[in-house]
Amino acid sequence: MTEPDLRALMRLHIPEEFHAEIELTIREGLRLRHAREDDPIIGHFGGLPQLPDGFAWPGADHGHYEHVATIDLATLPNLDLDLPASGKISVFGDTNGWAGACVFFPDDVALNEMPLPPDLAERNGIISRVDMTYAVVETIPDAQWFEENLLDGNDHDDEVYEGFEAFGEAFFTHSWAWHQLGGWANEIQGQRDRGLLPGTAAEQHFYHDFEPSGPLLLAQFDTDPEINMGWGDFGTLYCFITPQDLAAHDFTKVSVHWESY
Repeated sequence: MTEPDLRALMRLHIPEEFHAEIELTIREGLRLRHAREDDPIIGHFGGLPQLPDGFAWPGADHGHYEHVATIDLATLPNLDLDLPASGKISVFGDTNGWAGACVFFPDDVALNEMPLPPDLAERNGIISRVDMTYAVVETIPDAQWFEENLLDGNDHDDEVYEGFEAFGEAFFTHSWAWHQLGGWANEIQGQRDRGLLPGTAAEQHFYHDFEPSGPLLLAQFDTDPEINMGWGDFGTLYCFITPQDLAAHDFTKVSVHWESY
């Protein structure tokens, strides 16, 4: 299944007067996928993580989190997130709660594969290990964001609002799991995602009269039954980082949580 054709859907559903503004909102992200033979490998889903000696496997009072994925930043193409050029990010998720953890280790830190903690072993709390590859994709905000930030305060026919809803529904409905690095979050509940990067023409256009708040999406991991990854009722695990921490390459306060339907 290929990614949806963003501009074809835009021409089909959206009046031409809005096309230039929609173009401003587009951000590239990486669709993270199970690797096949000859695919470039950028890390892996599940399995056992590599951690420094003496570093505690992340968890909470009720138990350890499951290892979701590890990504080797040195293998990634350039993204507008301006991530470190090297090092590894590992993400953990709490299937018994709503939280998780994201840790970053630079290349000069020695890492070793950690054994599965007893509580995870007892309940088979391990996501199957699969090599990870990627595709560069275009991402956009959802229909609610467009209604609030592009259409708000103006008098439009019902057909315009219906067109934006149809555009969003057609774009976001496809068969690929939404594992993603960077770009706009595909949020199930609420709108935490700041979306637009500080200092960009898009930010100046849409946020010119107020100071935006909210973090940026670092990564998201969808429910993926093929590798025993699940978050409630077909939910998604999100990793958000503030623009300030991202600029400083400080991953110690990444917010990790999951939402479901």
